[in-house]
Amino acid sequence: IARQIRLSLSRLGIRVLHARPRSGKSKGKIEKFHQVVDMFNREAKLKNIKTLEELNRLWAVFLDAYYHQKPHEGISEYYESLGAAVPESGITPLQEWNRDSRPLTYLDVSVVSEAFLHHETRKVDKGACISFRGRKYETKPALIGYKVEISYDPAAPETITVSYPGYEPFTAQPVRIGEFCDKNPTLPAAMQEQTPTTSRFLDALEKKHSESTRQRADAISFASYRKEADHNV
Repeated sequence: IARQIRLSLSRLGIRVLHARPRSGKSKGKIEKFHQVVDMFNREAKLKNIKTLEELNRLWAVFLDAYYHQKPHEGISEYYESLGAAVPESGITPLQEWNRDSRPLTYLDVSVVSEAFLHHETRKVDKGACISFRGRKYETKPALIGYKVEISYDPAAPETITVSYPGYEPFTAQPVRIGEFCDKNPTLPAAMQEQTPTTSRFLDALEKKHSESTRQRADAISFASYRKEADHNV
């Protein structure tokens, strides 16, 4: 069993028990289940199933309509070993399930989700940060020097939850290094060398020339007006 599975089961209070070597009786349930699955697979191949959804639907039908309704020899043998009377028709898995009156215990979804997250330990450095997969994440200054537990979903490792006794679990944010921390910081725009897009000298000359041309045109127009006025007199 993988280490992560063992840790998840431990968080849920589930013990992992191993069968003795070369003990066929202790593994009979597993072998029988494999036989049931093999039987279903043989029938499923005849259906030419195209999707996982259809396969799961037929598997549920197979369990409810066949396996749970079929007398189970293992159940009968168990009661016979206790000296209890067993009906001639046998006992089905569904009948055995309904016979047990003990209430079921359901775990909260959040508890199960937390148990199956990956967990690791990290030490908070002097900058109140932890390292994870080559990146720095911010924690809390009060945790500097302490070892904290981090949990994350392997499918989305960028979201990290930090836990430490006495603190509410919180999400660590990646450290974002600003431009002022760059080895080659960017100069202010006013100090950067800029490529000119025009000639200010020629622009000034063009403006001056335009004004001079307009003034000459006004003067010529006024002179023509004076000559015309003198002629009329």
